[in-house]
Amino acid sequence: MCGIAVAIDWEGAQTAVAIMTGGIDHRGDITDPMVSPRANTAMSTRRLRIVDRENATQPQPSFDNRLLVSFNGEIYNHAELRRELSALGVPFHTQSDTEVVANALQVWGAGALRRFNGMFAFVAFDLTSGEFLAVRDPFGVKPLYVVQSATGFLFCSEIRPLLAASQTGDVMLLPPGFLLTRKVCAKYKSAVEAQAAGTSDGDDRVLDDIMAKAVQSRLPEDLPFAVQLSGGIDSTLIAHYAREVRPGVPCYFLGNADVPDYRFARDYADMTGADFRVVPFDAQSAETLASLPDVVATAESFEPNVIQGAVCSYFAARAIHKDGFRVALCGEGADELFCGYLPLEVGFVHGEEIGRAVRQDTLAMMARTCLQRIDRAPMHFQLEVREPFLDPAVVNYALSLKGPALFETVGGARRGKKPLRALYDLHADKLPQSIRHRSKVAFDAGVGLREGSAESAWRDHFEQAISDADFSDGQREFAAYDLRTKEELFYLRQLAATMDVSRVPHLKDRTRLVVPFSVPGMENLRKVA
Repeated sequence: MCGIAVAIDWEGAQTAVAIMTGGIDHRGDITDPMVSPRANTAMSTRRLRIVDRENATQPQPSFDNRLLVSFNGEIYNHAELRRELSALGVPFHTQSDTEVVANALQVWGAGALRRFNGMFAFVAFDLTSGEFLAVRDPFGVKPLYVVQSATGFLFCSEIRPLLAASQTGDVMLLPPGFLLTRKVCAKYKSAVEAQAAGTSDGDDRVLDDIMAKAVQSRLPEDLPFAVQLSGGIDSTLIAHYAREVRPGVPCYFLGNADVPDYRFARDYADMTGADFRVVPFDAQSAETLASLPDVVATAESFEPNVIQGAVCSYFAARAIHKDGFRVALCGEGADELFCGYLPLEVGFVHGEEIGRAVRQDTLAMMARTCLQRIDRAPMHFQLEVREPFLDPAVVNYALSLKGPALFETVGGARRGKKPLRALYDLHADKLPQSIRHRSKVAFDAGVGLREGSAESAWRDHFEQAISDADFSDGQREFAAYDLRTKEELFYLRQLAATMDVSRVPHLKDRTRLVVPFSVPGMENLRKVA
């Protein structure tokens, strides 16, 4: 896990890379030496040392020294791939997953991408031809941004350093599941595209085995780690499977005894004896409100659904980092895959095809919403957050299920995440029934950010900061951003104070779900005829 900075055929490449590396200093604990393999080309990494901490210096060369790879993320099956490549006679000099990527690309070409199980963004440079390959993981857990000139390219893990390194040119984002070369930007075949959608009724014990393996593959071999525990169905399952392997892993809860999620997280801790650590958080406190400018700058977004969650992730990550951890597990992705959100439930009510289409759109939005949050806020504190629900085996299982297999009926009402609730029945002695029967509560709401007086205090903060007349002026000033609330304008102004937002076109493309039906209580969803 780290941040990368790469310049290819860029005049002043070394200066640009030095600027970008300095801008992602928070993403790691060591800066690897800059490498300039040819004129106007440079590569550097701010590395968070986790896998083969002493020998994984980047960029990593392939076995024949033809490729150099700058890599951000984690390949969870790197040990298996190393064994497979070694059997083919490929030599290795480190235990680094980045070296596995370099050698896999050299042996299998772009076909290697389908073999990778992980979260990743990387740039591979061919020393012989001068060509490059830039790649982002299928869901966009790891970010990759690019500025292109007439002759060259700049790549970085965050937006602001790119703006600082180049005074001209727009910052573009490489979409999730895409690769980029000098001539092509295209979707590649990945391990999460092998499913036959809507054909299976499911098998609880098969899912149990898949989930256990997905969690185990994400546990660092020789480092302590933490679990982010909200007391919801998803994060509690992650804690359960992690503690089956490492019983002493601490579970961090953000909030206090008065917030909605607390009693459920406490139920799990009391039932299992888990090391339960509460991170004090008050949504109405002066500290929380004062953190907003830094959170907005950290998240590199002004979308409320990103910033509200990022505030929570920011305080949780700060505490986990303070306790000395570099790795944590989270429950992101479960709601999108197993239909934990109301629009997904309503979509499947309207039919299997519509439900699957809405789910696909929801999954596609993750890179700009929750996954951007769990990259930026934790990495601000040198914390790598891993996401077992986005393991290809879990994803393929979820997408293969028929619509009815995703829901159970309780009191005449449909309720999503039936397959995950069933896992609680398999482990009834270790997973509380109180959590099994929970309805979905968003992370920020569960810690009290949008509950009663806290929601009022939050809303009042923006009402006091921005008058009605000022809001109208702001809507005209930022007309391209389709601002609908004072909260959005507040965040956008904070973001614009730290970067030239006009040079980041994707910010104008709002992350609002477009659906062909109405969803009660969710009027901000865009409905199409």
